[in-house]
Amino acid sequence: MKYLNRSAITVYRTENFLNWVKKCHPTLENWNLDTLNHHPNVYLFDMEDQNCWGNCFKENFGIIFEHEMGDFIHGNAKAPVKVTFESHSSWFTFEYSEVVSDLSKNNLILYDD
Repeated sequence: MKYLNRSAITVYRTENFLNWVKKCHPTLENWNLDTLNHHPNVYLFDMEDQNCWGNCFKENFGIIFEHEMGDFIHGNAKAPVKVTFESHSSWFTFEYSEVVSDLSKNNLILYDD
C-alpha cells in the first residue's frame, strides 16, 4: 500500500441543491439525497495542519461549486447568479480525510483538463 502526500474532502450535496435540481430538471422529481449523493466526489489537496481542517473547502469553493454543478447545467438549467461561500456552504457539505491511501498496485496516472 502507498500513501499519497495529500488529504481529501468528500463533498455531499444538501437539500438546497436537491431542490434546485428538481426545479431545473422535473424528470428527477423522485430523487432524494441518497440518490443525489450515491457517488460523491472526492477532492485531493495538499495536506493541512490539523488545526486548519476544512480550509481547502473555503479556499476552493468556486472550483468545487462549478464542478459539482457541471452534471446538472444543461438545457435551461442555470447556476445561481451569485456564488458566495455562504451559498456554497448551504448547497454542499464535506467530510475531511487526513490520510489518502492507494491500494492499487497500478501506477497512478494523472489527467489534466
